[in-house]
Amino acid sequence: MTRESLYAALARHTPSDAREAESLAHIRRFLAAPYDPFHRDNPEGHVTGSAVVARPDGAAFLLILHRKLGRWLQPGGHTEESDESVLVTAVREAREETGLSAFEVPREDAILDVDVHPIPARGRDQAHLHFDVRYLLVTRETHDRSAAEDPARPMRWTSFEDAFAAGADDSLLRALGKARVELERRPKSRSGRQTMDLEG
Repeated sequence: MTRESLYAALARHTPSDAREAESLAHIRRFLAAPYDPFHRDNPEGHVTGSAVVARPDGAAFLLILHRKLGRWLQPGGHTEESDESVLVTAVREAREETGLSAFEVPREDAILDVDVHPIPARGRDQAHLHFDVRYLLVTRETHDRSAAEDPARPMRWTSFEDAFAAGADDSLLRALGKARVELERRPKSRSGRQTMDLEG
């Protein structure tokens, strides 16, 4: 994974509102600084990869309860040195957290959404920022709680309206909204050009 490839992907991304535009500019400045943007020891923060996991028609999204923050969120997390890209990070995290194995990537490697948000101090970890890069993944599978990284962690398929009612934050609702519109417009017979099957 290189900052150059991520910077190029960000240059192709068009933000959908003023807050996302601000996040996009912040991430690009962060990548231009002379330190490792992926390393968790970076005191300012680090790049993370997230997956908006959806049904093919955009009618439902798989959300996970983040216990530390007390909010329903999309799967995602920190990059690893072995990850070839932030998209690979997002798919790996989705697989680990949900127990799902195969995903379609309808946008190929195009970014769906970006968001910079603060993470509060906890234990030895100081307060820092997550420079979150989000990708759209589609699946027809039912999540296997027993195969998930934490089988006791609550997760559920939810509509956009139910996510709003459950108190999902504005940036997540923005990403879900973009995903729903794109998938609703996609021809029903069309499948994603790229399939990432991570079984094994």
